[in-house]
Amino acid sequence: MEKIIGWNIAFGAKGVKGKAKDHIYKLVENIEWKPHPINKNVDLGFIITKKEDEVEVTCIIAKVPKGESIPEHNHEVQDIIVPLSGKGKFWIEGLGEFEMKKGVIFNIPPGVVHKLYDVTEDLEIFDVFSGPIL
Repeated sequence: MEKIIGWNIAFGAKGVKGKAKDHIYKLVENIEWKPHPINKNVDLGFIITKKEDEVEVTCIIAKVPKGESIPEHNHEVQDIIVPLSGKGKFWIEGLGEFEMKKGVIFNIPPGVVHKLYDVTEDLEIFDVFSGPIL
């Protein structure tokens, strides 16, 4: 199998078998929603976790209602934030304020303080952490 900097050509690749399908194919409507630990009015849907999927990454969908915020905080891992819909303001320590909306991607290094505020339209965010969180 030919290797191209982090990618393999599919010849000889393996497929998914058995119970592994439950960890690969998920419907958003079946995701378990839990309140955000900092703001209980924000819902987090856990897509991929170490506990459930035995991986070293965490993927979630966050639902932030209009008028809500997530105060200053940081993570010990890389945080990649992709807004899917809605609008708000996002602040990153050392960089300042940005508009959070569809089409913008935030790549927050470990330890960097950030916050979400001034949510003017319900936000739905896809969030990927480079390690296990929560």
